Amino acid sequence: MAEQETSYDAIVRVEIAIEILNQARVIVIARIYEHEGTNAGAAEALRRRRRDLIELQQSIRVADLDGTENHIAVWGPRVQDEARFWAEF
Repeated sequence: MAEQETSYDAIVRVEIAIEILNQARVIVIARIYEHEGTNAGAAEALRRRRRDLIELQQSIRVADLDGTENHIAVWGPRVQDEARFWAEF
């Protein structure tokens, strides 16, 4: 079986998608810290959502360029505007 060559552009796009999801996790983590002392239930719910982001991040594959582009298109604008992030999250 011949190895399939992965394009450099596909690798870069995956790295961009992963970094965007890292930024989303940072936004969620900041909110977790805000709620930790005052609202344990909200903090735990946000931790679950953060774990979902981690799972989504770990599911990104170079072989799935369409999925990667979708993550960039959906999450990129969200992390640029925190109000939009929370409205859509």
